[in-house]
Amino acid sequence: MLANKTSLSAIFHSHKHEILLGLCWLVVQAVLFYQHGIQTDYEARKYIEEADRIIDTGRVSTPNFWLYSVQIFLIAAAKTLNTGYLSVVFIHWILNIIATWALYKFASRWANKLTGLVIALLFIINLPMQTFNSFLQTESLFFSFTILFSCYLLSLQRLAVRNFLAVLAFLILISFTRPTGLLWIPCTFLYLFFRFFRNFSVLIKIGITIVATIGFLFFLNAALGSGGELDFMLPFRDERIICGVPTLSQFVEIKTSDNPNSIGGLLYYVTHNAEQFFRLAWLRTKAFFGLARDYYSKGHNLYLHVYFYILYLLALIGIRGWVRMNKHLLIYCLSLIFLTWASVILTCDDWHNRFFLSVVPYIYILSIPAVKQITEKFSKNASK
Repeated sequence: MLANKTSLSAIFHSHKHEILLGLCWLVVQAVLFYQHGIQTDYEARKYIEEADRIIDTGRVSTPNFWLYSVQIFLIAAAKTLNTGYLSVVFIHWILNIIATWALYKFASRWANKLTGLVIALLFIINLPMQTFNSFLQTESLFFSFTILFSCYLLSLQRLAVRNFLAVLAFLILISFTRPTGLLWIPCTFLYLFFRFFRNFSVLIKIGITIVATIGFLFFLNAALGSGGELDFMLPFRDERIICGVPTLSQFVEIKTSDNPNSIGGLLYYVTHNAEQFFRLAWLRTKAFFGLARDYYSKGHNLYLHVYFYILYLLALIGIRGWVRMNKHLLIYCLSLIFLTWASVILTCDDWHNRFFLSVVPYIYILSIPAVKQITEKFSKNASK
């Protein structure tokens, strides 16, 4: 009996961080699920309707919905198999806990287990992100997929054919979970280019760059013109800062091209409406990084300010560490944050900060060196 107790004590001591993470994750998910239940309203209604259409006709209403097809097919499968919406939420939970584990292991490898614990706990108590796990929307899948992909990509030691195919498969999965997954394509290429292609000749690098750029622009242009609800001039005509919330009662006159839902159309708008563009860009930037909303409660806004501004500080401190340790990783994280921010400038910010939340995992990664310094000091003081 004594031996069994000693064995259990040893197991608990050696896995105390993992046990703590698991318990915290369970508590947070249980509280959020109790509070929100399975959310089938708001954006979720669109995906449920498209799932019904897939079951009935094998098609979606407009081509742009193929860029949300992972979630749509998941809901359609639950309906076809009569497993209920809880089965969809269960998959969200499974992927979320795997992503939590991936963040923990990734941070632990670059720093120490205590740093991994802190980073994973920061993710778990990020209530705006975790809330989406019980929503039948694309966000929960998207957050988990991008975290898993990035932890895999940034842990690669060499780029074999098998690894490259896995990267491509992940990118396809991400891009058909949410359209913003397309932003991960150039950022991934930049990382692979600087991390693994350093020994290639200049001509080969130029050729790869041209082919990759043309391919990405072609895919992006097709996505911009995929129809449905996508109207990239609408947020400028009624000067929206938050998507779906016009700040003007009527449209203003702006100069647009014959094909505004295209890369060329966006460039035309920027060059021919510079004053309006830069004014709205500043307001959308404040909404994107500032996070607070006038329709949130004071307590909610206070939580956002305290949580994320401390995270910003840790990330800024951590950047110096990554400059010394891994410049390629730094390029990847900063390019993702920059491109997502730029996409908001060119459109609008989300009512619930969803666009910003997609880049928060990269702020966690940037924070690792700063958190490592804190945990090392803590461990030294605790051992005295």
